[in-house]
Amino acid sequence: MPRLTLVLLVAAVACGCSPPAIGTPFSDPAAAVVDGHDVSMKAYQARLQVSRHRDPFAGIPEAIPSPAPAQRLEDFTIEQLVREEIVRQEAEKRGITVGDKVVQARIVALRSKAGASAFNAALSRNGFTAESFSAYQRALLTAVALMRAMAGDRARSAAAELKSGATFASVAARWSDDTGTFARGGDAGWLRPAEIPEPALATAVESLATGAISGIIQTNRGFTIASVLERRTDQVHLAVILVLAPSVDLYSPQGTAAWFTKFVDDRESTLRRAGKIAVKIGNHGGG
Repeated sequence: MPRLTLVLLVAAVACGCSPPAIGTPFSDPAAAVVDGHDVSMKAYQARLQVSRHRDPFAGIPEAIPSPAPAQRLEDFTIEQLVREEIVRQEAEKRGITVGDKVVQARIVALRSKAGASAFNAALSRNGFTAESFSAYQRALLTAVALMRAMAGDRARSAAAELKSGATFASVAARWSDDTGTFARGGDAGWLRPAEIPEPALATAVESLATGAISGIIQTNRGFTIASVLERRTDQVHLAVILVLAPSVDLYSPQGTAAWFTKFVDDRESTLRRAGKIAVKIGNHGGG
């Protein structure tokens, strides 16, 4: 037996421990732990590079100037990754996973649309490597898929209330994310067919009788329920209930449905109160 292995074995016996596995690679340390799941240091460092290149705080002064401005970027980055992990876990509970083929198809489509040279230059300019961009896209696709699943539940709840006899206006006030119409009971005003931006909605409205309520219509913006209040020769007086669930190309943090942001906020608060989020980097090191 080689001398080093013998020494390790004797030491393990002396302390009552199992000998360490020879040749076992060291695991990547965690930058944070979210409900028992690690956010790896590797993932954090890769995303921090993106934050440094894209600096979301550029030109925004701190209310109280920090002695270490870099801390803002570090805090922003780990918070972003913690929330992405919360979303991933909630998606997994619903059986939603985003596989490698889906991620690669998304990247291929983006590269094709931009052109290879422009695409690669954009990655470099924003601090991405191929691996970190793939992880970023997986998180994005997961968030969009989870939001769409939850939006479908909300749309079905709205449809059930309408079926049970609730007024269109009351259901719109409760469930619609269309900021321009929900306060008016969903009333979108008079529109010509060409002025309805979603083809699926325009087609459904065309065949909808006056006073009738449509089923749930899927569009790139989400799920819509429509009612034709009145008709003229070339116009319809339309009311809508829109539950936001934008396609991946329309998704943005600013355009995210308020109920989805609140859901993630509430889940994060619950986990923090229970001591189930531990951040191990920067000023937060140690939990």
